[in-house]
Amino acid sequence: MVHSINLSQIVHLKFDRSKASFDLESNGLSIHLDALDRQNPKAVISVVDSNGVVVRHVHNWLHHLIKGAGISIAESTITQYANSILYLCRWLEEARPYPSLQLNEALTVINRRDIQSWHQHQGERVQASTLNNREVVAKEFLTWLTTIEGGEARQMIDSPWGRDNKLPYVAKRSSPKSPKYITPDEIIALLKMMHNEAERCMFHTQYDTGLRISELISLTRGDLPPPSLYADQNVEFVPLYIKGVKGIAGNQKERISVISRAVLNRIKNYHSTLAYRQADQWSVSDPNKPVFLTSNGLPWSQRNAQKQFKNAVRRSGVEDDFVSHWLRHGTAFSVLTSDIGKDYTDRMLTIQGMLGHAHIKTTEIYTQISPALLAMLDKEGKRQNRLDEAQRIRSETYLAPLKHTEKRGKYDR
Repeated sequence: MVHSINLSQIVHLKFDRSKASFDLESNGLSIHLDALDRQNPKAVISVVDSNGVVVRHVHNWLHHLIKGAGISIAESTITQYANSILYLCRWLEEARPYPSLQLNEALTVINRRDIQSWHQHQGERVQASTLNNREVVAKEFLTWLTTIEGGEARQMIDSPWGRDNKLPYVAKRSSPKSPKYITPDEIIALLKMMHNEAERCMFHTQYDTGLRISELISLTRGDLPPPSLYADQNVEFVPLYIKGVKGIAGNQKERISVISRAVLNRIKNYHSTLAYRQADQWSVSDPNKPVFLTSNGLPWSQRNAQKQFKNAVRRSGVEDDFVSHWLRHGTAFSVLTSDIGKDYTDRMLTIQGMLGHAHIKTTEIYTQISPALLAMLDKEGKRQNRLDEAQRIRSETYLAPLKHTEKRGKYDR
C-alpha cells in the first residue's frame, strides 16, 4: 500500500536484514521497496514524489554518492545535494512543464528554459548564491545521468548548459563579500566563553590551520603528524594533510595545510585527558579516532559544532553574526600580517594553499585592506610571528581538566 502525500520529499531508508529489503520512513510514512538497493545496506537517503513513489534517478544518484561517503564526499554534503534536487523535483511537480510525464521521466528531458523557469520561481525567496549552488548540484546530477552508471538516461548533447556542457550557469554567482578582519584578542575572548578544553582546542586549531568546519571534525589521529616532527623547539610549523571531501561541483579539497607546534602540543595535552582517552567507541591509540570529540566523548556533527560556536559567540560579546567560517578569514589575515615567507607574494601563496583555494583570484579578496590597517601590519617595525601568536592564544585560553577532591564529612581529605 502506498500512502499519498502533498509534495515530493526526502526520506530515510531503514534496512531490514530479515526481509533483505528497505522500508522508507518519514513523518509516519512507510513504503516498502521491493528489492530496491537490497545489495547496499549503507544507503540512507532517497526522494519520493507527491504520490510516495521513489524517484529512481535521484535515488540511484544518491546511492552513488553514499558509496563514497566519508571518502570522496562528506555525509553532510550528500544531504545538501539531496535538498537541492528536492527543490527541482517540487518545482517540476508544481509547475508541470511536462504534464504527461512522471517526475522520474521529466528529469530526463528538462532543458535550459526549464532551469530558467525554476530559478524565476525561486528567485524572490532565496539569495543569488543559493540559486547558483542549487544549479551547480542540478548540473552534477543531470550530467551523472549521461554516464553508464547513471543509466545513460540523458544525452550530453541535450544538456541545459550547452552541447559541450560548458555554457555559463543561468544563476550568476554573487560577488564575494569582503572578508572579516579577526584579531587574536577576539579569538581569545571567544575561546574563553567555551566551557571545556575540547571546544577551545578544536576552534583554536581551526584558526591556526584555516580548515573548514567539515574538515576540522573529520580529522583523525592518523592525520596528525608524529610528535617527533615537532619535538625540536626550532620547528615552528609542521605540514598537515587534509583528507579530501567533495564540495560543490565535485571539486576535490585534498591539500596540505600547516599547523603550529603550539597547537599540536595543545592537542597532545587534550588527548592525554581521561575524558578523551576513555571515549567508549575507540581504543586509546586508534588512528581512526577523531582528533576532536564532544565533552560527552562523541564525534562532532557539523550542526552541533556550529551550534556550540554560536553559543560561545553570544556569551563573548563579539559581533553577533560571527560564524565559524570567519576563523578562516582570521587565518588568512594572520598569515598576511606575519613574517612568513620572503615577501607579500609568498604569503598570498601560503594562504591559497592553507585555505584550499583552487584559484589565486579567490585568495585576492584578502587584499582588501585599508591604508590604516596596512600601517598596523608593520607595528614596531616588524611583522608578527605566528608561532608566538598561537602560544599566546593557548596560554590565555587553556582550560585544565577539573580535579575532584574527595570530601568526607565536612573536611577535605
